[in-house]
Amino acid sequence: MTTLKASGNTQIQKLAGAIAGNIRQEGAVQISLVGASALNQAMKACIVARRFLKDDQDPSDITVQPEFLMQNFSEPSSTETREVTTIMLHIAKVAFDPEHAVSSDVPKHEEAPHAEEEAK
Repeated sequence: MTTLKASGNTQIQKLAGAIAGNIRQEGAVQISLVGASALNQAMKACIVARRFLKDDQDPSDITVQPEFLMQNFSEPSSTETREVTTIMLHIAKVAFDPEHAVSSDVPKHEEAPHAEEEAK
């Protein structure tokens, strides 16, 4: 499984494209991040990736499950260590279910013209 990294400066569209691409190819991807702004960017990218995936010929959806990991970091110039919470978002492909989607998530399919309109 591919692990992507996100920061507070991550471009949402690029991360969303990477998420959607990995979901299409592998069916799963994970994102590693630290901090509130990185989490914000990653979640926005997940929302955009859902839109990309629902517009596919064979629409799909994703689930996102967070995992919180405590890690100790030490600066090379210091003897102090500090504990940092790393968040790992596990993203997996699931079947698209229009029953549980908001109206903007339902793929738009062009309707065939009615027989009455064709007769005109």
